[in-house]
Amino acid sequence: MLQSAINIVNENINNPDFSVAGLSSSLFMHRTSLYKKLLYITGKTPLEFIRAMRLKRAAQLLETDGVYVSEIAYMVGFNSPKEYRRSKKI
Repeated sequence: MLQSAINIVNENINNPDFSVAGLSSSLFMHRTSLYKKLLYITGKTPLEFIRAMRLKRAAQLLETDGVYVSEIAYMVGFNSPKEYRRSKKI
């Protein structure tokens, strides 16, 4: 289940409209079941899990030369660089 969730998030990482609802429907699980399982396995809620995956990918992209932070924010599915900066503080 966890590897499937990781794969689905990675496939949709640049989609700003991808949400917990999209993850749960892709895994054919009810949102409540997904919440409980992810919290048990990872210690994170589905929203925190998706955000952590996005931030991890952003950190990988930051190591690449010649890529601006604002470009990375859009590449990992944030609606704006401001939203990206705000989520890093959480």
